[in-house]
Amino acid sequence: MIHVLEVRDLKTQFRTDSGVVQAVDGISYYIDEGEIVGLVGESGCGKSVSQLSLLQLIPMPPGKIVGGEVIFEGFNPLEFKADSEQMRAIRGGKIGIIFQEPMTSLNPVLTIGQQIIEVLVLHLRMDRVTARRRAIELLKLVGIPDAGQRIDNYPHQLSGGMRQRVMIAMALSCNPRLLVADEATTALDVTTQAQLLELLQDTVKRFNTSLLIVTHNLGIVARYAHRIYVMYAGRVVESGTSRDIFGNARHPYTVGLLKAVPRLDEPRGHKLVPIEGLPPNLINRSPTCVFLPRCSHRVEQCQREPWPELRLVDGQHYVSCHVDITKQSCPSNYALGIAATLASGVTAVRCEERASVNVRPSLDETLLEVKNLKMYFPVTRGLLRHKVADVKAVDDVSFKIKKGETLGLVGESGCGKTTVARCILRMYRPTEGQVIFEGRNIAQLPKSGIRPIRHKMQLIFQDPYSSLDPRQNAGSIVGEPLKIHHLVKSNTEYQRRLAELFRMVGLDPGMKDRVPHEFSGGQRQRIGIARALACNPSFIVCDEPISALDVSIQAQIINLLEELQHKLGLTYLFIAHDLSVVRHISDRVAVMYLGRIVEITDWKSLYESPLHPYTQALLSAVPIPDPFVEEKRERIILKGEVPSLINLPLGCNFHPRCSLAIKECKQVVPLLRDVGEGHEIACIRV
Repeated sequence: MIHVLEVRDLKTQFRTDSGVVQAVDGISYYIDEGEIVGLVGESGCGKSVSQLSLLQLIPMPPGKIVGGEVIFEGFNPLEFKADSEQMRAIRGGKIGIIFQEPMTSLNPVLTIGQQIIEVLVLHLRMDRVTARRRAIELLKLVGIPDAGQRIDNYPHQLSGGMRQRVMIAMALSCNPRLLVADEATTALDVTTQAQLLELLQDTVKRFNTSLLIVTHNLGIVARYAHRIYVMYAGRVVESGTSRDIFGNARHPYTVGLLKAVPRLDEPRGHKLVPIEGLPPNLINRSPTCVFLPRCSHRVEQCQREPWPELRLVDGQHYVSCHVDITKQSCPSNYALGIAATLASGVTAVRCEERASVNVRPSLDETLLEVKNLKMYFPVTRGLLRHKVADVKAVDDVSFKIKKGETLGLVGESGCGKTTVARCILRMYRPTEGQVIFEGRNIAQLPKSGIRPIRHKMQLIFQDPYSSLDPRQNAGSIVGEPLKIHHLVKSNTEYQRRLAELFRMVGLDPGMKDRVPHEFSGGQRQRIGIARALACNPSFIVCDEPISALDVSIQAQIINLLEELQHKLGLTYLFIAHDLSVVRHISDRVAVMYLGRIVEITDWKSLYESPLHPYTQALLSAVPIPDPFVEEKRERIILKGEVPSLINLPLGCNFHPRCSLAIKECKQVVPLLRDVGEGHEIACIRV
């Protein structure tokens, strides 16, 4: 059978001062016409490098493709020079690629129309009038409203989801045979992500295009991919149909990835099981299986024989492993709950011994209460900065958090989640409203009045790298609050407390002299958590603390946060757009839309019987890493873009996107009301 794309034994290396990095080490895969294939694995496993290699987008030097071949429509693109006319005809013309971050991929000084037109003129030799007409058609195809006007917008005038739609339009412009989506939805909201993936799936069906989805989100490939390749340390360790991978995973690494993911459909009450350790150094790696140090199924054969080649186990199911894990202590099917050892990783544990989470005691004492909080940002114009409008980032928000509980705050980007957090922490002074912390209203306190209580309220940032000073070592970063708030009296006490904080978050105190770039992403986030704990706070805001991390590292951080809460009695405001994680960690959940809370209740009620149409759409958009479940789920795809906060719609903010909206929804602003057992909702139809 002739494949649209076939990659054979591809090898790509990078020369560094420390040695040669074997980023891609002999991977092989194929894609058929009209097929959706998923390529998954942790960061650094070689997913993106393999795709950049086949398009010859690897910077040379330091990178170099040292072996293998790529067969595309009977040609080997690797035989062409990277800047040759043949390669340019393939790249962008016959193979379209959608990059992860559209803002850095689009030219900020050209309109989106100019950038699409440029592709059409270069590859299809269209005249500019015809190309502009075709560009408008493409923008309509990908769901850009008012495409005739939007075509003259610059990238910064569009939302993140709209910019990614423009990238898809550019990739589709030349009717490519193959589309490569390289982490194309990672930075997007769950609703926008669902819209774009449905669009890509529809494109595959309509034009019989092939699609390669490169991602670390297992739910996405479970929902959309026909076949899946799992990569680790530059190699494919398992491949098969979606049902093979999710229903009968055979490689310990695949099993580990599946266990580390929280799911909407699994019962609460157990810890996530992360893959212990870190991905290997690809410079001086062992000739034996590279996953060996992290594997809970290893045997003596793994330590003495080379890394095994892929072997066929059933149908289209291939695995690179000496061990048949289905014959060990418990089956590898994720749905049955595969056990693993969290400590040494040498011996497997029994399925029924999976670690459980103790339920936290319910406390009635309120630690934080937010009343009618408003935060408006003025929009000014002209030299005299004349105010012309207000951005109503937070508009009359109220909720309570009890001592020892976790309140999850969810919603799309721009809904006001982070602004609420910054008002609570008094990084912003609210326009109106009260923030009552430990019985005291801190909303309008002057800066001098905030300092004494600042150490009781801490923040864990979204990006662990940009939030740490690159010039300070880890010890100085973690220990700085101890000095600022005068919490230690001597250097001996300082060093003792520093070592205690490092151990508390699972780091070796001997690492305190390292600087941030010498740590992994998960370790950097642990440093951020240690710094937040330095002042013995009672309340911590976790602002998207895991969104920048890999699946397995996410599981480590979630478990750590839960353990610290049990040990120290902490109270969390947990902000995230990943509703699976929020369900796993939260006691109650508040859903925000355009500056207002539209639903708030305990986690069980919200996830099992959501009442607001927006909440129902959010939950429907969350993919579950199980194709058997995904086939039966009903999907609610929200239409249109989130309205501007400057020009909000009359009545209910959600009515332009709501399929259940009636005439009253366009006229009446619904207020939160209790519909029973503490379940509050802002909707006139419920």
